[in-house]
Amino acid sequence: MIMILLTGAFSFAQGSYQPTQIEVLPASELSITGDTNINTFECNFNASYTKEAQKIFYSHNKSQINFNGAILKLNTEGFDCGSKAINKDFHALIQSEKHPEILLEVNKVKIQSPSKGLANVCITIAGIQKFYDVPVQIKNDEVAHFQGVLGLDINDFGLEPPKKLFGIIQVKDDIEINFDLKVRK
Repeated sequence: MIMILLTGAFSFAQGSYQPTQIEVLPASELSITGDTNINTFECNFNASYTKEAQKIFYSHNKSQINFNGAILKLNTEGFDCGSKAINKDFHALIQSEKHPEILLEVNKVKIQSPSKGLANVCITIAGIQKFYDVPVQIKNDEVAHFQGVLGLDINDFGLEPPKKLFGIIQVKDDIEINFDLKVRK
C-alpha cells in the first residue's frame, strides 16, 4: 500500500531516512472479499475514512526501500458489505467494537522492475499482527497507483467465521484484501 514513495524515492540520497508527506486519495479502492458455502461477499472500504495526509519516513538502498511510519489506518466503520445483516456479521467477525481499526503497515519494498515490487507488510486485525509479502503492480504517474491482492486465512487472526441458519451457511476461512491505492506525494 504505502509503497507510496516509489515515485520520488529514487531521486533522494541513499542511507538515512527521509521524511515526506503522502495522501491516499479518495479515488482509491480497497475491498475484502470472501466466500460462503453458497455465495460470495465483498466489503468495500470508503477511502474518505482515511487521514488526509500523513508524514512517513523512508530510505532507499539499491533495489529496496525501507519505511518507518507508513501505516494505513482503516476505520472499520468505513467498510460496507452491501446489507445491514452482512455488515453486522462482518463487524462482529473483525471485532470492530473492541478493535475499531485495521492497520496495514509497509515495512519495505523490494523493487523487482519499474512496474513490479514485493512489499513486506504487517497487517493488524482484531489486535493480532501478521507479516506478509505482497506482490504489487506499480504505476508511476502524476498520481501513483499501487495494485495487488493479499490472500489470508482469518484463523491466523484468531477470528471465527460466522455461521448462519444453524450452520447451513458458513463463511470460508480464506479472504482476500484487494487494493488499488492512488497516492499523491
